[in-house]
Amino acid sequence: MTSDDSIALLTIIPLWTVVAFRAYSRHQRTKQGKPNPGQDALLWTFLALSIGATLRLSPLEHLVTSLTGVHDGAVLPKHLSVMISCLLLVGWVDSAVPPRRPEPWWRRLAGTKPRLIFGAAAAVAAVIAFRGAAPARIAPNGDTDFINGQYGDGFGTIYLMMYLVPIGVALALSAALCLAAATRNPPGAYRRCMQLMAIGCIIGTSYPLYRLVYLGYGLVGGEFPLTDDQFDMGGNLLQIATILPVLGGSSIRGIDLVARARRNRRALVRLRPMWGDLACVLGPDKIRSYLTEGTTPRADRWRLRNVYDRLDERIVDISDAAFELLPWIEEGLPARALAAARAQGHGGDGAEAAAVALCLRIARRRAVEGEELAHPPTVDPLLELRDDQEANAAWLSRVSFFYSSDHLDEIEAVLNTEKAIA
Repeated sequence: MTSDDSIALLTIIPLWTVVAFRAYSRHQRTKQGKPNPGQDALLWTFLALSIGATLRLSPLEHLVTSLTGVHDGAVLPKHLSVMISCLLLVGWVDSAVPPRRPEPWWRRLAGTKPRLIFGAAAAVAAVIAFRGAAPARIAPNGDTDFINGQYGDGFGTIYLMMYLVPIGVALALSAALCLAAATRNPPGAYRRCMQLMAIGCIIGTSYPLYRLVYLGYGLVGGEFPLTDDQFDMGGNLLQIATILPVLGGSSIRGIDLVARARRNRRALVRLRPMWGDLACVLGPDKIRSYLTEGTTPRADRWRLRNVYDRLDERIVDISDAAFELLPWIEEGLPARALAAARAQGHGGDGAEAAAVALCLRIARRRAVEGEELAHPPTVDPLLELRDDQEANAAWLSRVSFFYSSDHLDEIEAVLNTEKAIA
């Protein structure tokens, strides 16, 4: 493996990783009958780019040449794959931009028909010009350097122009569309996605210019200011700086989903002690279902399927249990529990969470031991949940922390002391 191959792997490995993930996601959506044309379009975009990037590897280039008998036989499919990928990217970004009236004139260039005509014309011209291109240079280390072989060659320069100009136009259009999508959407993951992709596309537009300037020096007989190795390294760095932000931007939503799943899993684990204690006051059918189909601490920690639904069910269970325990909570207990928590040095949300945990623990103990109902019982709900699962999980995790901690014993001791004095 050559030095160029090692650098190429910095983009090839992430590209195929993204393709594999998106292919798996597409398979899952297909099984569930939930097609997503937008995500499928990104899959084909990155698949075409992955094929083009992989064909840069010297062993594959030599293999294609030996199999086809065509000198530099991997170059044309490699370049066409990249060109197709860039034009597909324009189509995906265009479909993702929210409409606005009037649209700028250049938006029409991103339409399917203009892209097909432009891409087909460039591809046909590239195929024709490729036949007259000069052979690639083989460096002493085994690197196959096609573009350096076209330095000063007319047909080779024309061929590379037919490859580089469509890429530059497509990336410039994609950058403009990404910025338009970011501007027209509210702050959030989608806007960050489009902003990061715009950065990659803007950097990408400099790659064709960089290569074309080099070829221009060759046509006029000038001497390019960089050595061949420096020029190649610059091109490799531009490719990396283009592809990685585009990949990162397209994956932000997936990253957000993974991060949210991890937060949900942590909340599931943190709620388990309080949930397991309170579940005994739920209805018989509910208890029976947990005895026969109950989850385990290991499943909470490692089973990733349906984490959102399992967490939602656990939150509902805790809320239902808190409602069932209200008859054992006298009217003044929440206020006295809050005062005791503050007396122990807890403040703000911490004091509120500790007071709720203490009321739940006392009421649960009274219910299980068959004590008489409180008189007068409180009529205010102990847990006020919102229409935001993440906020509810965060709040109940704090309550659960106090419910199962030694701090609550100290707060209850203060509460009992004050009650005895009263």
